[in-house]
Amino acid sequence: MKKTMISLLMLSFVFSLNAQTPIKSGEVSYEETIKLNFNLDRIPAEMRDRMPKERKSKKILYFNEAASSYQASKEIADDAIPGEGRGRGMRFMMSSPDDKVYFNFNDNLQIEQKEFMTRIFLIEGEPEKDSWKLTGKQKMILNYPCMEAQQLTERDTISAWFAPSIPVPAGPANYVNLPGLVLEVNINSGSRMLIAQSVDLKPIDKELISKPKKGKNVSREEFRKIVEEKTKEMGGEMRGGRMMIMRGGH
Repeated sequence: MKKTMISLLMLSFVFSLNAQTPIKSGEVSYEETIKLNFNLDRIPAEMRDRMPKERKSKKILYFNEAASSYQASKEIADDAIPGEGRGRGMRFMMSSPDDKVYFNFNDNLQIEQKEFMTRIFLIEGEPEKDSWKLTGKQKMILNYPCMEAQQLTERDTISAWFAPSIPVPAGPANYVNLPGLVLEVNINSGSRMLIAQSVDLKPIDKELISKPKKGKNVSREEFRKIVEEKTKEMGGEMRGGRMMIMRGGH
């Protein structure tokens, strides 16, 4: 109880500081890294050394004083998986959906555009409630003083570093609603990392932060069920929101 009260007081203090600071706009480039922990039991020993260890992709966050949009960057990412392609042995295939996450701060409205198995879905509603707690740890990221907040879920331990000097509750993917821009997210001790590579504070065209409108409207629970059923049907696994399938080659 005492730790919770300290965290709440610290958050209130950060909010009061932010209220005195003009809201900014800009864009943040992130690198997303997903560790690929395969089940090696069914893989021939000679193939195991060729297994990819991780996958990287580039993302970008646009934000202003009212909303943000997180999406794939136009920059070409180091997104290839070693071993993918034709030939003898194992083929590794991972889908790369063109997902977007729109978040309106004033209305607390989140719209996620999710691409899955060539179909596009829209999930609209309030962001999932996150019980962030400040740890008291601080560090510099891209010359911005940042504070650490953590949350525990049934499956994940999530650490987020946010910059109170950029007082917008935006961040990569669904990691939002902290009193400052989130510049780094670490999930399960590095199994998935979202790390800011650059921050450019400047006016942003509102068209870059427009609401996604294309796709079938579903609830979060409906989308999760669709993903689970199709992933199981295809004999694949989900890694950082992407489906991965391993197939034997000839």
